[in-house]
Amino acid sequence: MTGIRLKYQLYLLILLQFLIVGLVFSQSIQFSIYVESELNATKQQDIDFQEVITNQGLTPVNLGDPGMGVFAITGNQELDVIVTIDAPTNLTTGGSSDVIPFTLNFAYANKGENDINDAIMVAGNSIRFQLLGRSEGPASHPPTPPHSGYVPTESTAYIYVIGSLDVGDIDAGEYSGTVSLTVEYD
Repeated sequence: MTGIRLKYQLYLLILLQFLIVGLVFSQSIQFSIYVESELNATKQQDIDFQEVITNQGLTPVNLGDPGMGVFAITGNQELDVIVTIDAPTNLTTGGSSDVIPFTLNFAYANKGENDINDAIMVAGNSIRFQLLGRSEGPASHPPTPPHSGYVPTESTAYIYVIGSLDVGDIDAGEYSGTVSLTVEYD
């Protein structure tokens, strides 16, 4: 009987050792949910080519002109944004088959000020940039995830929309097109 009891105690001792080892070396994984902070874009000014007349030719609105379009983007300053502008290549009117060739470009300023002297021209129709530009290199740490009691610091970047019309021999009328500005966190 003593041999069976000793064997039982030995099995129990080995089982306890495995349980203790299992508890000491167990792994846990913690999950967190990241929910995008709010992002806001507002139109401050439409692009305005003023009045155009038949055969006027190339009519530009340049960076800094009073007619340039201006948008403000406000959000978490620690995050990057992707800005995309989609525009037609022609403006049209419902009363004629005439079109006005149209080009659109844009620039952004992300130093926290509405200052065209800080503007960076964009090649193409989309750009990714830091909502608040850092003076040097990449961020020193990842963005702070939203959590109870934490409110991220916001900053505002500005989008300057410029372009040109090429007005040829067209019928008089109101010509229009739809331009879409999309802003999202990256």
